[in-house]
Order: sequence, then structure tokens, then C-alpha cells
Amino acid sequence: MEKRKMTLGIIGMVALLATAIIAFLPGQAMATPKSHEYGNVVIDRAAKKNQGQPVIFRHWSHRAKHSCRLCHVDLEFSMEPNATGIKEEDNKNGRYCGTCHNGKDTFSITECTKCHAKDANDAEKMEAEAKQAFLTLTKSLPRSPYGNKIDWNKAEEENKISAKDFIEGVSFPKKDLVKNTRNEPRNPTLPGLPGIIFSHNKHVAWTGCGMCHPEPYALESGKTKMSMKEITGGKFCGVCHGKVAFPLSDCSNCHSKPVAQ
Repeated sequence: MEKRKMTLGIIGMVALLATAIIAFLPGQAMATPKSHEYGNVVIDRAAKKNQGQPVIFRHWSHRAKHSCRLCHVDLEFSMEPNATGIKEEDNKNGRYCGTCHNGKDTFSITECTKCHAKDANDAEKMEAEAKQAFLTLTKSLPRSPYGNKIDWNKAEEENKISAKDFIEGVSFPKKDLVKNTRNEPRNPTLPGLPGIIFSHNKHVAWTGCGMCHPEPYALESGKTKMSMKEITGGKFCGVCHGKVAFPLSDCSNCHSKPVAQ
């Protein structure tokens, strides 16, 4: 009986938390993209100008091989879609996509049709191929109920994926940096919700320090003030969570500390 009460209590808390998140959303319902589309970025600045097909950047295919920090810090990719301003000349000179797509580490940028569809029919074919590649990838990785249905943290911890985090001549050595592995508790502003536990260890594995500090988070613990409304609006945790990292609907991943009795 006690176990049943505890289970019902947890279900109730999660439901309350989900209701709170929905209430904070900026005037729209949460969209639920298909698992193989979650985290996709449409790069269409040049496509709009030249009336061509956009490039679909699939985070899941790159995340299985690279850390977030490698691309968004070392390779200087913006966190905002279409804000990097990539030009063909940049890629040919070994910047951005051209850093890895060089014909040695992976296919060359000269193999245009792997990213740039010729027409709408070709784009549909590429999408079908990408979906099949995604399904093949997920067979070997631990599952998650939200986002693209892959538990990336567990996959990294179990060495089922190996995220590259260094490129010679581009990245700076990080072996001497102090690795922050501490958990930091946070108290939710709404009463009756499970407490928040922020894991530095899980984030450092993917983002390092530079993607979070000194912006948008101050270096001093507890100095940065934030709200759920801001997070659901795409700030702070919402910069990644809900776009690429697991969505905000996966409440218990953050609100995991039991409510004080």
C-alpha cells in the first residue's frame, strides 16, 4: 500500500510539473516532432536567395560522433539557426563543415548531393534515407521516452558512442582543465514540485565549460536568476533543452530530488 501511494504521489508531481511548464509556454502548445526529426536544423539562407532546396542538418547523426562543444566553440557554429553565415568559400578553405568534410575524416564537401538536394523529389528521397539511418542507429543505443528517443547520456557513459572532442590545429588542449563533477541542488519556485539537481558531470561531457560560462550562466553558483517562463521561451536551459537536448517535457531528468516531507 505504501509503495502504491508513493507511485501515485510521483505521478501526481510529474503531472503537476508538466502542467506548470505548459502554463509558462509563450502562447503556444508544445510541438512534438517525430523522433528522427527532433533537433533537425533547416539551413535555408542561400536556398531562399537562390530558390533552391534547403540543407537539413541532423543533430543526431553528428551527436553520435562529436561533442556539442567541438562544433559550437572550436568550429564557431552559432547556437542560432542560420546565424553562422556559412559560405561555400569558407567550407572550401577548411572552416565550418569543411573542417571535417574533407574526404579524409568523412565525405568531402565536393560531394554536394549528400547535403544539397537537387529538387523536391530528391529532398524526399534524402529524408527517407536519413530516417532509415536513424532507425539503424537507435537499435544499438539506449532508449529514452522523449525527444529523439535516444538516451545520449547513458550511451556516452556506456561507451556505445565516442564523441570526438578535439581537432588538431583547431581545438585547444583540455587535459589540464579541472573537471567539475559536482551536483548542484536548485529549489523550484512552485511549491510541491520535486527539487532540481543540476549535474555538472553530465554537461561537461558534452558542452565543456565555454558553452555555458560566462554566458548565459555566471561563474558563481546561484548568481544567475532564471524562471521556467524564460526557459520555455528559449533562454538559459531552454537554449538546448527542447531544441536538441532532451525536451522540457522530460521533467524528471531535472526535477529528480524528492519533495521534502
